[in-house]
Amino acid sequence: MVFIGVLFEVAATMVGTAGKQLVSYSARAESKRKAHLFKVAGLLVTTLIGPVLDMAAYAFAPQAIIAPLNGLDIVWNTCSAPFTLGERVTRRHIVGSTLVFLGAMMTSLLGPHHAQVESLAWMQETFLSVRFLSYLATFAGFLLFSAVTLSARPRGVGDKARGVVLGTTAGGIAGNMYFISAGLGLLRSSAASGDWTAWSNWIPYPVLVCGVLVAVSNIPFMTKALQEYEAIFVVTLFEGSHIVVACVSGSWVLGEMDQEEPLRRAVYWCCVLVIVCGLLVIQSTARGNQWRGDGEEAKPFSEVSGRTLQRTTSNDSSVRPLTELPVELQPTRNDSGFVLWAGGMSGIGSASFANVGSDGGSTEDDSNDQASDAEQSSVALSA
Repeated sequence: MVFIGVLFEVAATMVGTAGKQLVSYSARAESKRKAHLFKVAGLLVTTLIGPVLDMAAYAFAPQAIIAPLNGLDIVWNTCSAPFTLGERVTRRHIVGSTLVFLGAMMTSLLGPHHAQVESLAWMQETFLSVRFLSYLATFAGFLLFSAVTLSARPRGVGDKARGVVLGTTAGGIAGNMYFISAGLGLLRSSAASGDWTAWSNWIPYPVLVCGVLVAVSNIPFMTKALQEYEAIFVVTLFEGSHIVVACVSGSWVLGEMDQEEPLRRAVYWCCVLVIVCGLLVIQSTARGNQWRGDGEEAKPFSEVSGRTLQRTTSNDSSVRPLTELPVELQPTRNDSGFVLWAGGMSGIGSASFANVGSDGGSTEDDSNDQASDAEQSSVALSA
């Protein structure tokens, strides 16, 4: 039974990778029609096929075993993104993905392999306990922090913090698979024994409803992240937070590791730490580039940075060239404090730029104070 669950989850990671890359590619499509087509196809795959395979996996195997296998999504994405999305993979990407892969495999081997008998009494003990309520309060605090951060950093801010929050929020929500695991486990037990009396009680139904909500509520965050940032950057964050949250919730809420020996539990969490280390290695090289616009207007900041900027002012309609952006101020470097907003129509775009301080607010160079007070500048971007 556990082996069947593992096979379902491996298939789910492959399908999930394909769906996420379709959504990411929709922000780079050459026309709005293609962009809409790729986005709809990607959302259908991620909202229908992927969750069905996921639920099947959690119905046949413990959450502590299935959850780490989500790391395979990172491996598939790292291997395929250079060919499907044209994204660059560095040596650190390979090292990090290898650590994630090894950690995922080891946690699956060291996870609980004993059969958990799901019953109504077990479900009541699980979801009406102090353990569950304390976990719920902690996760609610994380969601509040996420909402505050995203409201302070709307789309267009251009730093990596927004991408990190979007990716980890989507993965964190998706990682709460204990609802589905418990609900489908009770359904499987009832079908195997032929005893359906547990379903005369009210508690299995909200558990299953919450499972469905968890499966779909992460999609808006994931869609925004994939349309604004590179897939390698986003998928790594999503799957990493998904794995960690699923392992923690499976162990704490469902108590799946309670019957294991202390040494086995310690090695299991060390393997989870290996996954986190792999994610940190990948994130050390991730640029978090933002993609702007849809269809023909879609372009990454890295493409904009190589073009020649020209300035026009309200007092002078003539166009005079400016020098190209220096390397240290190119927008592909998020730590540079330089932000560039760009849009285009028929190959000609408009842009504005500002030097952003460490606190996220816009600051102006002292040498330009008088000029900025005297006039409002706009910048024309020549294709």
